[in-house]
Amino acid sequence: MTELFGEVIRAYGKELVCRDEDGQEVGRGMAIVRPMTKQEWQSGGAALGSERNDRFLGLAEPGTPVEDIGIGGWLEWNGSRFEVLNCQPILVGDAVTHLWLALRPCGEIAP
Repeated sequence: MTELFGEVIRAYGKELVCRDEDGQEVGRGMAIVRPMTKQEWQSGGAALGSERNDRFLGLAEPGTPVEDIGIGGWLEWNGSRFEVLNCQPILVGDAVTHLWLALRPCGEIAP
């Protein structure tokens, strides 16, 4: 049952590249990214004084090294760069089924 989330993300997602502040790749995984609804955005943790108001929800495979990007790092997905506002592992029982990500566009196109 818990593997079902990973199967959906691999089937319908796209590759996610995790980069540190120097642009060095720290890992890859599969993820689904889509715009957040206003209700999701309110619970996703918005930064004060942000230039952009749009937020995105990401669902990533467990083990994707999102936490390893550090301050100043970013994620690349489908030609766009995203800053991570929040990353929460989602548990079913004792197993992490996926990572829940609150993302903000960096405003640059990924190379």
